[in-house]
Amino acid sequence: MSQPPGGPPPEGPEPRDAMPYGPPPASPYGPSYGPPPQAGWGPPPGGAPPYGPPFGPPPGPPYGAPPYGPPRGRRGLVVGLVAGLVVVLVCVAVTVFLLRRDARHGEPVALAPGVTVTTAGDGTVTMVKKGAGRTVVDVYEDFQCPICKEFHRVNDATLKNLAAEGRAKVVYHPVVIFSGEPLAGNSTRAAAAAHCVTDGARWLAYQDQLFAHQPEEGSPGFSLADLVSYGTAAGETGSGFASCVRSQRYAAEVGRTSQAAISGGLTGTPTVKVNGRALPTNETMTAEGLRGAVVAAG
Repeated sequence: MSQPPGGPPPEGPEPRDAMPYGPPPASPYGPSYGPPPQAGWGPPPGGAPPYGPPFGPPPGPPYGAPPYGPPRGRRGLVVGLVAGLVVVLVCVAVTVFLLRRDARHGEPVALAPGVTVTTAGDGTVTMVKKGAGRTVVDVYEDFQCPICKEFHRVNDATLKNLAAEGRAKVVYHPVVIFSGEPLAGNSTRAAAAAHCVTDGARWLAYQDQLFAHQPEEGSPGFSLADLVSYGTAAGETGSGFASCVRSQRYAAEVGRTSQAAISGGLTGTPTVKVNGRALPTNETMTAEGLRGAVVAAG
């Protein structure tokens, strides 16, 4: 999440308790698989050690030797090679699946029939299907934020599907979360240009264009000429859009709405809220986590 540096250090696992004196307690499910503990634990209270002399060699496996004996010679080599080949094939299959899944997430997704998208005077954009439930998903995004770009790549299809299924009303809130330059200027120009798009479906297409052409973080970008050309690619061809972008008509409004969001507790982007509850990163940044949170809220 794009936010100022700092915060609590990462939490690590709690250290294990030191091993107590004496043998570990017996398992309630019977003997463990594998040899019993080595000698040296000391005899249990009230009797001799059950596994032989305390300083003698450890006993053999409780269930005897493997029934088929250890692999020998070429047979062991063949078994090892086959097992290794199976592992490699599984890894390749998983990698191919993940690459294909990521490619699908990166493709622009069309709106389903019955879903309407409307723009508001404050720059927010609402995507909803008539008769949808009461679950509201608020998405706060900065067009210069790299993690917002990744969120859009992963979850654009999920949000549109949730709206198409009538499970949620999705509300986009373009904001400027950065305060330093050139990041703040890039964000402001892009958000003000998006405000110039009054058709909801074309706004979604323009959102795709802005994330696809996001400048490298820390470099100047989103020039006015480029922002006009992205509108043309999204279907905004009228002269009114171009003049709105070049004049940065809504730059001041973007600044006011962004400051209002920050004053209201927004600390970074992307921030996703479901019925007012901000989702943790593991739910925000995976399609499965986001869908699960919305379905659970409904």
